[in-house]
Amino acid sequence: MSDTISPALGDQGFKYESLLKTKIDEESGEKIVVKGDVEFPPRKVWMQTYGCQMNVADSDRMVAHLKNLNFDVTTEQEQADLVLFNTCAIRDKANQKFYSHLGETKRLKSKEKKVVIGAGGCIAETEGKELVKKYSQLDFAFGHDSIDLLPEMIFRTYAGDNKFSINTWDRTNDYSIQTRINHGTPQAYVNIIKGCDKFCSYCIVPFTRGREKSRKTVEILKDVSRLVEYSGIQEITLLGQNVNSFGKENGESLAQLLYQLGEIKDLKIVRYTTSHPYDVSDELIEAHGKIENLSNHLHLPVQSGSNTVLKRMLREYSVDHYLGLLEKLRSSNPNIVISTDIIAGFPNETQQEHQETLDLLEKAKFDFIYSYAFSPRKGTKAARGSDFLTKEVRGERLREIQKFQLDVQQQVRSKLVGKKMTVLVDGVGNMGGVKRWKGRTNCMRIVHFEGSSDLNYMWNWVDLEITESTALSCQGKILKNHGRHLVSQILR
Repeated sequence: MSDTISPALGDQGFKYESLLKTKIDEESGEKIVVKGDVEFPPRKVWMQTYGCQMNVADSDRMVAHLKNLNFDVTTEQEQADLVLFNTCAIRDKANQKFYSHLGETKRLKSKEKKVVIGAGGCIAETEGKELVKKYSQLDFAFGHDSIDLLPEMIFRTYAGDNKFSINTWDRTNDYSIQTRINHGTPQAYVNIIKGCDKFCSYCIVPFTRGREKSRKTVEILKDVSRLVEYSGIQEITLLGQNVNSFGKENGESLAQLLYQLGEIKDLKIVRYTTSHPYDVSDELIEAHGKIENLSNHLHLPVQSGSNTVLKRMLREYSVDHYLGLLEKLRSSNPNIVISTDIIAGFPNETQQEHQETLDLLEKAKFDFIYSYAFSPRKGTKAARGSDFLTKEVRGERLREIQKFQLDVQQQVRSKLVGKKMTVLVDGVGNMGGVKRWKGRTNCMRIVHFEGSSDLNYMWNWVDLEITESTALSCQGKILKNHGRHLVSQILR
C-alpha cells in the first residue's frame, strides 16, 4: 500500500508533493529535490519541541514535510542547516526555555554557513510578528494551523525571502488530517479533536488552538488501521485539548470511537488525553470496564481540591462530582490508575483552599500527578485580576503538594511488589554502573529491569515481576521476552 495521502482524508497540506522533482547530482551522486527554480540538496534539521503531546504530533508532521524537501533530522544543533522550534505557551517554564534557546541561536548565523531558523507552535501563534521583529536571527514564524504551509515557508526562505510570519486560522467546519510518523517506534499520537470551548480562566488554549473541531470517526479508524497494518503501530494515544468532547458536532462520541478501535487486530493499547471532568460520561466510564485494549490509565485533571478555587477557575464541576467520577471509574475497572494536574497558588488562594487540595490528594489516591505553580497567561481572565499571593508562597505550596503526593504514591505503589506486568520497553540507562532497561506498563507506571547482556530489548514487550516499588518507579525481574510484536497477549 502506498503512503500517498488519500483524498478522503482531506490532507491538503501535502499536495505540494506533486510539484517536487528530483535529480541526481553528477559529481556527488546525491539526490537533489527541485521545486521551481530552487534546488534542495541533502540538508539537516534540528528540532526542539516544548509542551504537550499535541506539539509532539505536530513536530512529527513538520518532519514529514521536511523529509520531502531532502532534510534529515540531526540531534546536533551545530550540524543543522535548519533550526526549528515548536513552542508552548501553556506553561511559563516552557516559555522561558524557548526564549533562552532562541537567544542562543544568534551565534549560529555566520557568513560561512547559512543557517535558517524558524519557530512554530503556541508562542508563534500569538507573538509571531513580534518574535521575527525582536530576534534578528529568526527567519520566520508560524502558528498551528499553518503547519502544512511549512514547505512554502522553506521554499520562500531558500529563495531569498525571510523575516516573515504566517498565521492562518483554520476557518473550515471540518477537521480532517492524516497522522504522520517518522520515528520508527510502535507508538503513535493520533489527533482526533483540536481546540477547546471551555475557556477556563487560567488557560490560553482557546486563543492558541481555537474552538473545538472533531475528525470523523470513519476517518480516524482508517488512519489507525493504516498505522497498525503498514507502520507496525501497536500503541496509540488519542489527542485533544478536551478529548472527551470528541464528536459532539457530528453526533459521535469518544466512547463509540474507543469501542471501534478495540476491534482493530494487533492494536494492543489505546490511550487518550487530555480529559475534562465535566465531559466524562457514564458511557465512557462503562467503556473502561469493557474494552480490552483500552489503557488501565486515565489522566483526569482536577487542578484544585477547593470548590471556591474551581469556581474561580471556571471548571464547571465540584470536588464531590470529581470524586464521584473516580468512584465510578474504579468500580467499572478495578485496575484503573488515575493521574491528575494540580495548580498551586491560584490567584488569591487562601491557606484553607490550599489545605483542601491536600485533602483531595489524600482522598483521591492518585498514582501520580503533574503539579505547577500558577503563572499568568496574557489574555486570560486569571491574569487580569488582583492577586495577593507572592511567588515565594506559590513555591512553598507547590513543594508541599509534591511532598504530600509522594507520600500518597508510596502508599499506593507499595502494593505492587510481587505483581506481574507486561511492559513496552522504551529506554535504557545505567543505574549504579549496571545497564538497566526501562518500560511503561499498560497503566503508565515506569519499571526498570536488568536483562541479558547480549540482548537489545528496545521496543520489545516483556513480562516482568515487580520486585521493588518506590513512589516514582518500580524495579522488575524479567520473566519472558515477547520480542517487538505482542501476538495475542491481553494486557488487562
